Amino acid sequence: MCALFQLQRGFIVHKLVFALAGLASVVSLAGCASTHDLTKGNNMMGGGYKQEELGPGLFYIYARSNHAPWANMEAARATWRTGAERACGSAEYDELFIKETERDTGLQNSSGVRYLVTERTAYAKCDSSSLSKEEIKKLIERNAAGK
Repeated sequence: MCALFQLQRGFIVHKLVFALAGLASVVSLAGCASTHDLTKGNNMMGGGYKQEELGPGLFYIYARSNHAPWANMEAARATWRTGAERACGSAEYDELFIKETERDTGLQNSSGVRYLVTERTAYAKCDSSSLSKEEIKKLIERNAAGK
């Protein structure tokens, strides 16, 4: 009888370890930064970025984290930086008029836990931009008025 109990206990421990490993991998993916281009449509995890060029070397970039049961500002920042680096072709840019928020997605898991998305909007002025400060100010004001 003891041998049977030991076998069952080993089987249960094995299944528990497997289940916890699976849960850890799902949790590690949730709320992560995303490199998805939202102009190509939404993705299953919810995150990504989109950019709009306002003038030579000046981009408005919207970024959001993947859905998660917690706010993850660093994921939104990393996603935004991905968009800025792709837009500018390098990591040489200035961040202007940064806005960071979190909101409820309206989604929840089977336990009733609500999912959040963390968002970041800002303008990226590439170091290669030839725009003057006055031109940048006018382009940003025009863009902000239209949003």
